[in-house]
Amino acid sequence: MIRKLMKTLAVAGLMLTGHTAVSAYPDHVVKVVAPMSAGGGTDAVARLFAKKLEGELGQSVIVENKPGAGSQLGVEHVMNSRPDGYTLLFTSSSPLTLPYLRKTKFELNRDFTPIGQVGVGTFALVVNPKLPFNTAKEFLDAVKKNPGKYTYGSAGVGSAGHLAGELLQSRAGLEMVHIPFKSSGEISLALMGGQIDSSIDVLSVQKKQIEEGVVKGLATTGIERDPNLPNLPSLNETGAVPGGYEMTYWFAMFAPIDTPKDAVEKLRTAFASVMKDPEVVERVQAFSLIPSTLTPEQFAKNIEEQSKEWQEVITAAKITLEN
Repeated sequence: MIRKLMKTLAVAGLMLTGHTAVSAYPDHVVKVVAPMSAGGGTDAVARLFAKKLEGELGQSVIVENKPGAGSQLGVEHVMNSRPDGYTLLFTSSSPLTLPYLRKTKFELNRDFTPIGQVGVGTFALVVNPKLPFNTAKEFLDAVKKNPGKYTYGSAGVGSAGHLAGELLQSRAGLEMVHIPFKSSGEISLALMGGQIDSSIDVLSVQKKQIEEGVVKGLATTGIERDPNLPNLPSLNETGAVPGGYEMTYWFAMFAPIDTPKDAVEKLRTAFASVMKDPEVVERVQAFSLIPSTLTPEQFAKNIEEQSKEWQEVITAAKITLEN
């Protein structure tokens, strides 16, 4: 109630300042909050966009790292900030599932408006190279015939890899044993050593191991083949999962939901211009991301659909994280 009152007063204050204040936006530094530690993937992409947005907006754009609680602290900081366009959120898709894993004060599709989506990354279904399966269909058929026999590893309970495995089991009617680890590096070692049978891990992490034959790549998880590893089919292409399967992650920029429309439109226009910059496209691809072609409206609809799906999957699997 207090948060809603504060936001109402903030919006009222913006309205009372008149149209001139909004149309002059931005007239001082714009802060982009990255809810992860400096030096990580989210931080690197955020700094690239902040630098480019400066040229489009004609104003300084700085990145502030606010890690903690799996991105929750940074996201809620932006949500509670004054909705004037001067405090923005740059994040991966991890906050999308967080409200269904533990108690939070936010939901992306309720409390934020998209400025733009940077790009989409896929995961790879990988298995222990000593297993006799060479296609996703062969492996998943064996899993289905042997409930509870095969294992899959992830970077922890509630991680993207864990949720990817639960989604696969739900879609394909499988029963596998989840083995949590602390990192993708540990997953690769466990696969090579035969401690686990499989994993659905970030393609950019597993690409080198797949190419070197250290792990066996069976499929990627986008709707179509991933251009970063075009020789590997998508799970959809294999027909191994009835009804299809898609598991991706993304990077995007958001503003608090009550940010004035004029400021949002100016930010969206600037963001769209940055996305056309050849250097940006090249850098985004270097992060093993597929540059996004979605409009903010299409992206908002996508978030709404994904939120509903993940809420169902997480609830059915009874996955929870401690606050």
